[in-house]
Amino acid sequence: MSNNHQNLTRDVAELAKLELTTEELQGFTAQLDAILGYFDQLQKVDLRSLESEALLNEVSSVMREDEEQASLLDADGKPAVLLAAPDVLNDAFKVPPIL
Repeated sequence: MSNNHQNLTRDVAELAKLELTTEELQGFTAQLDAILGYFDQLQKVDLRSLESEALLNEVSSVMREDEEQASLLDADGKPAVLLAAPDVLNDAFKVPPIL
């Protein structure tokens, strides 16, 4: 566990307004080390050897066409998802103002 990563973990926790115990700091730093290790592995992959056309064909083969579907409506003909909303205004979710 590098001291540099421990400082980074501490900085991220501070930005997130989290107070970490020493044990939590060590645990999260170990997780951060593992994540950054995966990024190091990805940096070593030589993508120049891949043909872009083959890559595009592979990606497009896993995509499906969009299909239009009717939304679920309640007995009054309003969107059923609004039944779970804590507050509704004009057949839409009502949210608190942000400004």
